[in-house]
Amino acid sequence: MKAGEWKGISTDRIVLTPGPKEAVDTVRLAYDLYTKHGKNRQQIAEILNKRGVLFHNRPWNIRSVRELLTRHIYKGAYAYCKHDEHFIALPRDKWLIHEHAFEAIVSDEQWARANELVWKEVKPLADSEMLEDLRRLWMQKGKLNSEIINAAKDTPSVLSYVHHFGGLNEAYKLIGYPLIRDHSYRHAVRMSKALRSAVCDEICEGVRLIGGKAEKIPGPGMLRVNDTVTVKVAIRKAWVQYGGLVRTLPIGKHPLADILIIGRLKPPEEAIFDYFVIPAFSKLRGGLRARIGQSVLYLELYHFKSLVPFIETFRSRSICDIALNIA
Repeated sequence: MKAGEWKGISTDRIVLTPGPKEAVDTVRLAYDLYTKHGKNRQQIAEILNKRGVLFHNRPWNIRSVRELLTRHIYKGAYAYCKHDEHFIALPRDKWLIHEHAFEAIVSDEQWARANELVWKEVKPLADSEMLEDLRRLWMQKGKLNSEIINAAKDTPSVLSYVHHFGGLNEAYKLIGYPLIRDHSYRHAVRMSKALRSAVCDEICEGVRLIGGKAEKIPGPGMLRVNDTVTVKVAIRKAWVQYGGLVRTLPIGKHPLADILIIGRLKPPEEAIFDYFVIPAFSKLRGGLRARIGQSVLYLELYHFKSLVPFIETFRSRSICDIALNIA
């Protein structure tokens, strides 16, 4: 089956087999570079890109290399039950693994070694390490901004600082970086734009990593996924009313996209607290108000703590039914 295809009859069965020789050679090369030649993920991505090898028609990066080095299918195993009944991602040690379900491309030993190295490389960063990286980058460049931080290979991304410290400015304050004095309204606008851009990047990267296609298109917070679905991302802050935090969900009378994603901020933090993912066919319109923990039931249908379930809907389903063969 080709990428994006899936079986149309429930009684059909699918068995994974190694792909084209070029793809198999790429997988083996990446594992050899990592486990035998001591190359890191960035170096492997550069080597593959120089050879003109693409990852789902896109250049390789450290995240796509990590995806290749940690997927069970390359050692011939199938991993399933990766989410709980609420579709929340489970830790890897909770997944169900069927070993030797189909032909392997790399040995169990090499796969295990690659995973050991990956998890050492991507261990959770401590606050002090992240701040020291940011301070060092400031000394090197003489200034800091989102473009400089994201372009630095040895510094966590802006999104990492936003999630870790509640905002890039919060990290700036901790290293003593001078913040530009600005009117609070302008600061709020800039912060919302930065968060909206970060969410758009998160969606695009997440969809690409699971084999889909996602790109930004003209318009604030506008995306196109798999060439067919349009998505609009918006960020909204809350205010206190009648003793509770209230947010307006600006759906509008005429939807601008197939799906509207609203990230909600919980003051005083400058990080996203939760999301509403509202499809146009829901027929919800206007400025709906939602209280934290007190939303009406019909709004809870569209309420999510993370974007993982939304991103997962765009995963290729061509191998999902292998579990039926294993059972």
